[in-house]
Amino acid sequence: MKKLLLCGALLLSAGFVVAQREIEENGKSKFMDRVYFGGGLGFSGGTNPYYGRYTYIGLYPLVGYMVTNQFSVGATITYQYYHYSDFGQSITQYGISPFARYNLGQVFLYSEFMILNSPTYDPGAPRKTYNRWLNGLGFRQPLGQRGRGSINAMALYDVLYNPTERVFSSPWVFRVFFSF
Repeated sequence: MKKLLLCGALLLSAGFVVAQREIEENGKSKFMDRVYFGGGLGFSGGTNPYYGRYTYIGLYPLVGYMVTNQFSVGATITYQYYHYSDFGQSITQYGISPFARYNLGQVFLYSEFMILNSPTYDPGAPRKTYNRWLNGLGFRQPLGQRGRGSINAMALYDVLYNPTERVFSSPWVFRVFFSF
């Protein structure tokens, strides 16, 4: 049962929805034909080695722009809420993550620079801004006959990871999400 709950939480955590479409490469596409919107939700719970049991909820709206059919850029807004039940404490984190994506068929290269504002873990200290630079590969499996919908999976590594800053528990980020 624990494995089933863990798999469900992983599928729901840090999910993104990104629109996939084709544009005319000859420059005749209108600006709004190249813009796409999406977003995602995250939910998980578990035990943090520093603060015990927690519940996590995240919201991730995004906007992107297709420069070409292969290359797109955009930004994701991040809002995350954590509640640590063992201590009766809640924190919020928020930020922005500009990204770039380059499609190579079903495989894609992905880079995202996250700027996240979070309370520090020192009592009475002000909030602090943390940076994370995620780079990695993804795989897109189209769904349906038109191919607009897909299941996407990404493995990303944070090249700026600092284990002494306990705001991120690992340099690795794995995402599974649906797009349409």
